[in-house]
Amino acid sequence: MVQRSEHVLRVGQDRAGHWVVQEADGLLEGLFRSREAAIRFAMSECRAFPGSRMVLATDPLRSILSH
Repeated sequence: MVQRSEHVLRVGQDRAGHWVVQEADGLLEGLFRSREAAIRFAMSECRAFPGSRMVLATDPLRSILSH
């Protein structure tokens, strides 16, 4: 079970192939041009918030941002 104070950032692609980073509780989302850019962003967020972790999504993510 994920503790409320823990931030989990999912990194993956949406069905259109865009790279997405999403915080599990829906507090953060970003679209990126490449996998590397998405992972770099997620890693920097994890460093900024101790106890955070990044996971790679195995299924397509559903973006809440319009693009």
